Amino acid sequence: MKQQIQENKIEWKEEKLGKICDVRDGTHASPKYVADGYPLITSKNLSKGFIDFSYINLISKSDFDEINKRSKVNAGDIIMPMIGTIGNPVIVPEDIREFAIKNVALIKLKNPNISNDYVKFLLDSSYFFRITAKYNRGGTQKFIALGDIRNIPIPLPFSNGTPDLKEQERIVKILEKAETIKQKGKKIETLLDEYLKSVFYEMFYNKGFEEVKFGDENYFEIIMGQSPAGKSYNKLGKGTPFFQGKKEFGKKYPAVEQWTTEPSKMAKPNDILISVRAPVGSINLTNIKCCIGRGLASIRCKNEINMEFVYFFLKIKEKEIEN
Repeated sequence: MKQQIQENKIEWKEEKLGKICDVRDGTHASPKYVADGYPLITSKNLSKGFIDFSYINLISKSDFDEINKRSKVNAGDIIMPMIGTIGNPVIVPEDIREFAIKNVALIKLKNPNISNDYVKFLLDSSYFFRITAKYNRGGTQKFIALGDIRNIPIPLPFSNGTPDLKEQERIVKILEKAETIKQKGKKIETLLDEYLKSVFYEMFYNKGFEEVKFGDENYFEIIMGQSPAGKSYNKLGKGTPFFQGKKEFGKKYPAVEQWTTEPSKMAKPNDILISVRAPVGSINLTNIKCCIGRGLASIRCKNEINMEFVYFFLKIKEKEIEN
C-alpha cells in the first residue's frame, strides 16, 4: 500500500562523517608542561557536554602554536575523546579561553546546512556506541582511529537534494525534550517509552512512506530459531551464546545466561529478535553473534533499510503483535 507522497518530503540518506565534516585530531605527543601557559585539553577534561578547566596542564606558547597549525579549535567545533574514554562530545562555546587538544578528535562542519547540535546528539547516543563498537582497538586502554571516526555513517534528512537544516533542528528539540523527561526520573520507563512512540510518529508518519512486508526478500531476511541438543547447554561460557525466548530479554539486549557447544540457527549482531511463542511479539536486539532457539525468530535488514527504524516501529507495534 502506498500513501500519497507530500511535496518537499523528507528523504533520509547516510553520509560518512568525514564527508560532511572536516575531522582531525590533536597532538599525540607529550609536550613539556609549564607553570604559566596555554591549557592542553585531554579526554579527562571533557564530560557531560562541558570542558572542565579545573585540573588542567599548561603548555608553552611555542607548543601551543605548533599543535594549532593543524588542530586549531574554534567556537562551534565539536571535540570528542578518542583514547581511553571514547565519546562524550562537546560543542565548543563562544568566548572560551584558547586551548590546544591532545588525543581528542576535532570535528569542524563543512556545510552550513548541517547542525552541530544534530551531529553532537548522534555522537552522544547509543547509535554511536553501536556503530563504533567494532572499531574500538587497544587492550586495557581503548581507542578509536581517526579514519574510523571519519567513516561513521550519519543519517541525515534531505529536502530537494540538500540536507534539511530545519528538520535537523526540529529533531534536536525533540531529543532535548526527551532528555529533559529522562532527567526528571518520574516513572521514567513509562514516560520515555510513550514519548518515544510519539516521537516516532512525529518524525516519520507524516512524511510520506511506502509499506513493504517483512516477507519481501529484497528488504528482509527472516531466520526461524531451532533449539540445539539439550546436552550441549551450559552456563560456563563454553561455545556460543544461546537465547531461547523472551525470559532472557534485557532492557535492549538479551542477557546471556547460557551457551551451547552445538549451535544451530544463528543471529548476527544488529538482528532484531522477536519471540514467537510464550509469549508472542516481544521485541529485542542482538549485539553479538548468537544461537536462537525455537522460541525466537531473527529479522535481518537488507540493503538501505535502517535497523533502528524497524526496531522502533516493531516496539510501537509490540502489543498489537502480541494480541
